[in-house]
Amino acid sequence: MSNNFIAFVIMSIVIIISFMSISEAASTPWEDSVVVPDTPTDVLKAELTEVDCLAMNIYHEARGEGVLGHELVAQVTVNRMADLHYPDTACEVVLLQRRSASTGKIVPHFSWTLDGKSDVAANRSAYRSAYLLAIEYLYMGAEAPVKNFDKLLAYHADYVNPDWHDMKFVLKYNNHVFYVRA
Repeated sequence: MSNNFIAFVIMSIVIIISFMSISEAASTPWEDSVVVPDTPTDVLKAELTEVDCLAMNIYHEARGEGVLGHELVAQVTVNRMADLHYPDTACEVVLLQRRSASTGKIVPHFSWTLDGKSDVAANRSAYRSAYLLAIEYLYMGAEAPVKNFDKLLAYHADYVNPDWHDMKFVLKYNNHVFYVRA
């Protein structure tokens, strides 16, 4: 056999193997290629991406709520980004604080951001799911599968009773009550 023929066979095998690798990569779900970063101890002191902020909000606000609970938290956060009454980035929405009219204290819109506890996601698998969901909601147009999903702007745990006279109840899911602007 000539050297040219052997070289041709070797090159053909390399091309076939490369093509097989490309084909396998193309059929692998995009989620498999996402590298999920570690979470910070304190979100108020960390440099975060939009995905980090939304993922951490989903993780901390809807822990134990199931997929729909995670989707509803993501939907409210994304809806706030599009609402004129809120900032327009995930990090600004998630880290938003205000001064309480009754106590004068600074209170966060999402309690986990200022509760004094570590913000590290202890359950990596649950955080990975929240991170992937954040990507879907921020960049892939995902929508919560509920009526009025695009109007949801607020929620609270069912054991608190805020005075939200500008909000109208629309649904309760597990331990959370969801609202639209009245």
